[in-house]
Amino acid sequence: MANLRRIYRPGENQPLDEAIVLPMRGPCSYTGEDTIEFQTHGSPAVLEELLRTCYQLGARPAEPGEFTFRALMAGKLSLLQAEAVRDLVDASSAEELTLARHSFFGDTAAPFRSALEAVTNAAALLEAPLDFPEQFSEEDERKSLQDARDSAQQAMDLVQSLLADAENTARLYRGVTVVITGSPNVGKSSLMNALLKYPRVIVSDIPGTTRDVVTAEILIGGRRVTLVDTAGIGAAPMDRLDALARDQAQKAVADADVAIVVLDAVTGLLPHERLLLESARSHPHIVAVNKIDVEPVSPDLAVEVGEPVLGISATAGTELEALTARLAALVESAAGAVTIRQLVNQRQASELSTACRALDSFLRLTASEPADTLAELLGEAREAILRLLGERLSPDEILSTVFRTFCIGK
Repeated sequence: MANLRRIYRPGENQPLDEAIVLPMRGPCSYTGEDTIEFQTHGSPAVLEELLRTCYQLGARPAEPGEFTFRALMAGKLSLLQAEAVRDLVDASSAEELTLARHSFFGDTAAPFRSALEAVTNAAALLEAPLDFPEQFSEEDERKSLQDARDSAQQAMDLVQSLLADAENTARLYRGVTVVITGSPNVGKSSLMNALLKYPRVIVSDIPGTTRDVVTAEILIGGRRVTLVDTAGIGAAPMDRLDALARDQAQKAVADADVAIVVLDAVTGLLPHERLLLESARSHPHIVAVNKIDVEPVSPDLAVEVGEPVLGISATAGTELEALTARLAALVESAAGAVTIRQLVNQRQASELSTACRALDSFLRLTASEPADTLAELLGEAREAILRLLGERLSPDEILSTVFRTFCIGK
């Protein structure tokens, strides 16, 4: 039962807080152990006092991922489900959330176990003539070796398919990089703040306020986007520091998936900005003309630029919805159509790569190497998949390879 109780420090009459005390009995709790949850008022000072009291009574802070680790050790979760908890916590888009739920609630171990079964079958077919030579003729041995090869090829196909999922998972989490570029003081930082809807970047009327590359994550059209604000690129560097900032900005544009080139409605198109436009045209891009609250866009500007332009005001919010709609279309195009059956993280991909190399060696060497060497290669592939599933990892290895990236506690 949930109990509303006053919380006291032992030996004192002054209450720390009034809170809900919620006992959760093992083995039905998340970790499988007896657990108590305190639901207190949200004051950081109250929480600090309550935690300090708990520590004085012998408690300690949880390590990263400790509750999920305890659930794993108690058999409440598989290793793949434990990793899916992190995916659920880290999900920032609808697609990521859907895939994370599938990882947690679905049988995502099935494709890995299918590959493991194929490798195990190949090993059994390979080793049978070694274990029972009197029962196998030369023709039987050749057929058994061919069957082992077929089974290994089946495993290889499954592993390569899962590695494709791993590559697409990395692409999904990497998202799309959108770089905002332009001359100094055209309003790049104001535009970034307007898109983020909070003041991420310092804005001033002084040209060159932004000297470093500034990044922030945002969802645009349901896609994970890294928004990048760059230093202004002028006609020529004013000093060495300005030259370094310019180099950084140009590299950011070169590495971008999508570019927003910001022009100034007041100054129009400056000669050096033609080079900015040329560099941006190697990417999907938008030409945004800022400060139309001060000066309307000249009818001749689109002709000078050589493509359509969109007049905006980053400070007044004018036409930002239209800009965001265009940007969402470019982001969707840059992200591409990625089909992921399931999330395959970096740890899992590393083990799959090990299995893939061993299987590739087995398939290439079946005609030339002795059976015991081939059996070792299949054993290597099998061990890699078992480690992936958590069946060849010690608790210490699981802590060091899986839970080090978890948030504190969960």
